[in-house]
Amino acid sequence: MNRIGGRLCFRRFRAWGSLLALALSVTMAMAAIEAVDIDGHTLTLDAPGHVTAVISSSPETQNRTRDAGGLLDRYRGRTDFRIVIVVDLRSSFAGVFPGIVRSQMRESLEAEAARLKPFYLAHGNPRNPREETEAIADFDGALCEKLAWADTPDRLRVVVFGRNGKELGRWSDLTDYAPLQKTVSAALEK
Repeated sequence: MNRIGGRLCFRRFRAWGSLLALALSVTMAMAAIEAVDIDGHTLTLDAPGHVTAVISSSPETQNRTRDAGGLLDRYRGRTDFRIVIVVDLRSSFAGVFPGIVRSQMRESLEAEAARLKPFYLAHGNPRNPREETEAIADFDGALCEKLAWADTPDRLRVVVFGRNGKELGRWSDLTDYAPLQKTVSAALEK
């Protein structure tokens, strides 16, 4: 009888343990992807309410990053869309001078905001684009790891999150920009 009772107890423990593991994995899977941008604001990259394109950049991919972002300019100024650039600096010496790097990034964002103003006005959005032009300097790779981006600075990585915060598309080395545009367009039409 002890043996039967022991088996039942073990099975119950195993069942409860499986349920606990499932609950923890669901909770972990739902954890928001957060980071601090160069202006000191905490951003939730997969926040519900927006379609968000998270695009990597590095010294090796900065022109491709501009091309990918430029392809999405037609959506800039919409209140339900945003682009967040993650500058992958883990393989560079930029970490030695983080203040200078952030300062240069802010200057670049100021110029970018001026370029984006016509797109904002076309969507009837009178706000200053600089307030919504977001970039994150990832010096140690922590954010890239959260995004499951390998340490490959020569690849253009992109993740698109939908209005519900769920991932809609992922590219580990975007070379054809059409799927990115199609994914964002479809998400904004919903």
